[in-house]
Amino acid sequence: MAYKELQDKVRGSLVGGACGDALGYPIEFIYSFEEIRTRYGEGGVQEYDVSYTWLSKPKEAGKALFSDDTQMTLYTSEALLKAEKSGAAIIPTIREAYLIWFGHQTGRQVKAGYKSALSEIEELNQRRAPGNTCISALLSICRGKEPHNYSKGCGGIMRVAPIGLFGATHGWTLQEIARIAGNAAELTHLHPLSTYSAAVLAVIVQQCVLTEHVDKDTFKTIIDKSLDVISNLYGDSAPDMEEFLDLIHTAVSLVNSEMSDWEIIETELGGGWVAEETLAIAIFSVSRHIDDFSACLVCAVNHGGDSDSTGAVAGNIIGAIVGYNAIPEKFTTPLQLHGLITDIADTLVTKPANTFGTND
Repeated sequence: MAYKELQDKVRGSLVGGACGDALGYPIEFIYSFEEIRTRYGEGGVQEYDVSYTWLSKPKEAGKALFSDDTQMTLYTSEALLKAEKSGAAIIPTIREAYLIWFGHQTGRQVKAGYKSALSEIEELNQRRAPGNTCISALLSICRGKEPHNYSKGCGGIMRVAPIGLFGATHGWTLQEIARIAGNAAELTHLHPLSTYSAAVLAVIVQQCVLTEHVDKDTFKTIIDKSLDVISNLYGDSAPDMEEFLDLIHTAVSLVNSEMSDWEIIETELGGGWVAEETLAIAIFSVSRHIDDFSACLVCAVNHGGDSDSTGAVAGNIIGAIVGYNAIPEKFTTPLQLHGLITDIADTLVTKPANTFGTND
């Protein structure tokens, strides 16, 4: 694949995830589609809400803010680049990155294993509804203890798309991508459904980046391949594997249903508060609107669940399919730190030495 096309797809995935996150962030804690329609109209939220009446502190008018989902995604990206450049082990480096993020979210002094350029960007490190499991797990690590939970919350999946992007541009096998993404999720979330979901997302992202044209049939093939990868990696009889596979197959089977998007999500797929539901909603939204970035994100966020995370994961996938140049300007122009995100995306494609301003 030509460099420009690869760059466009990697940018599309990273920026697309931030767009979905920012679209869903204002409605994350609106617990039904009826309430969303009351606030935004019959079709729900269609464009960024930049009024910030839903935040306790006034923000800069006209800027679309993203949540902790994109913050952690960018820290994952930086960790991958640091590990590649230094030769350090990937998972410990990602853990260091999350600890740096944690320090900003909590105000705790955290001893970092490397100097982070992202740590110096104040706008990136504002507290944006960080997940309880991420915070509690990283607090345990700060105290010298390993996390002990059985959480399958979506905090494990919403941050791992860069592993699929990096794997696509650095020749990793599907098994390597799945294993690394699953292990990255397990840094904070220890339920196997979180592990499987993160692994599948990363493989799907890699496949979408490296496939020149993805239509509905091709996307279904990509999904099936990703499920085969984790079945082989973890075993068909692994805990909760059957439940996981059933939910993803359900999401795919509902693509041609006559029910509305939000009815399918709220009655068949769940709220996205847990990882497997986040992935199922994202897969459904992408499959349903494979050629339409805007419609995909609108579908992914308009439900009474964890709208920013389902929007972020759907954006990671659809962005990898359509590419950055196909994302409407109404999503890219107002997006917070848009230039930084594209710069980071480009470093995932180029050689490790060409970083976005990090200093060792």
